[in-house]
Amino acid sequence: MEQSSEIIIFFGRFHPLLLHLPIGFLALGFLMELLSRREKFAYLKPAIGFVLGLGAISAFATAILGLMLAQAGDYGEDLLFVHQWAGILLVLFAFGTWWLYSQKEKKSTLKLKRAYLGSFSLMMVFLAVAGHYGGSLTHGSNYLTQYLPTGIKKLAGMSIEEKGPKLIENLDEAVVYTDIIHPIMEIRCNSCHNADKKKGDLQMHTREALLKGGENGPIFEAGNAAESEMIKRIHLDQNHDDHMPPKGKSQLSDEQVLLFEWWINEGAPFEKKVAELQADQEVQKVLLTLTDPNANKTAVEILLAEGTTVPDGEKLNAYVKEGIAIKPLSNDANWLQVTLYKKDPVDEILGRLAADFPEQITWLDVKDTPLTDEGLAAIGQLKNLTRLRAEKTEISDAGLAHLKDLEFLESLNIYGTEVSNEGLDHLAELPNLKRLYAWDTRVSKEGAARLQEAATQLDINLGYEVEVIDSLTVKVLPVANQE
Repeated sequence: MEQSSEIIIFFGRFHPLLLHLPIGFLALGFLMELLSRREKFAYLKPAIGFVLGLGAISAFATAILGLMLAQAGDYGEDLLFVHQWAGILLVLFAFGTWWLYSQKEKKSTLKLKRAYLGSFSLMMVFLAVAGHYGGSLTHGSNYLTQYLPTGIKKLAGMSIEEKGPKLIENLDEAVVYTDIIHPIMEIRCNSCHNADKKKGDLQMHTREALLKGGENGPIFEAGNAAESEMIKRIHLDQNHDDHMPPKGKSQLSDEQVLLFEWWINEGAPFEKKVAELQADQEVQKVLLTLTDPNANKTAVEILLAEGTTVPDGEKLNAYVKEGIAIKPLSNDANWLQVTLYKKDPVDEILGRLAADFPEQITWLDVKDTPLTDEGLAAIGQLKNLTRLRAEKTEISDAGLAHLKDLEFLESLNIYGTEVSNEGLDHLAELPNLKRLYAWDTRVSKEGAARLQEAATQLDINLGYEVEVIDSLTVKVLPVANQE
């Protein structure tokens, strides 16, 4: 019996694959019927019966597969009832309309014409109802209105929900389940586990349903996230059949998984507030993002996320035609990255770029070019520059003074230049400089150490590292030239 049931459900899974056929055929037949009433499209009339026949037969096959799929018990009874009977009536009226069409063609009477048009109209009504409730079963009852423009919602008198994450004003007073855990479940879990759809006999839209669990019993073990079925499935490989959310659905972020595990390990309470639970440093960092999305972001990350103004398209195309390698950092951002080469008149080009795109250029690669301190002066005007590769160039200590106002500069490579300890002094006040590559320069370990004291967040790479072999011996190793 169990094997027989599985076979039925297996074939039922083809229902979503086939259901678009009757929708297409029957809608096409309806359109052809309307158009054929005009003399210009009268030639469509003989084909209407053929299209209706295909629609009726495919609707019958789709309905049979739908009844098989319903045996899985993954759907809410109310929506399923309406969808199921709308589908059955659709099949009946599709065959009825097809038959009436053939009778009308044989004997064109007023009574047959009216019956045909009435049956055709009701068929389209049941097609719309079955389609709508099928969409509700699959995507949730609000799938049509969820992304409706706010203006239309207001005109229709519908409630307006805030888009995007709802920030928590008072974190300590936030109820962990209500304000943190349940909202994550709503956007990542409830599309398949709700009042209308219960995959695996599991619903997650209420605490009662969550505690009840699914066909395999409870989905979490309070106080033990590692042994909770819910967490185990989240950590399965995405290609695994039991991975949750299923492949193709929006996945949980690492931060969301961490919050789930924290809540379960703390006993999965439904009434306790954040201040009443213990949270380690990692969890606290994630919790802070619920009050301020930028809480753990660097100034550079915030800058890049906020974006910049749109660069002048004509000027951008002019540089491209000139052979200058300038292009967007990504397809959905206005930030630009520029690469110049040894053949280019670098200082002159940089002067023009600084005038045309002072806000948009954020990555600049001028390595192994005839760059001089004059070019660095132009670079100093690129106020949102975050990465600069200037290795193997002719820059000097004095030229680095031009970079002192680049508050978002995060990575700087001056490998193979004549820069010395004196030049490093100009970098001490760069607030976001995290990485400095200065091997094969005149910078000494002592000079690097002084800069390190002034900029504790800075990682300075001088081309060697110290490896402790034992408690008494150290060895200096070369480091490959890479960023």
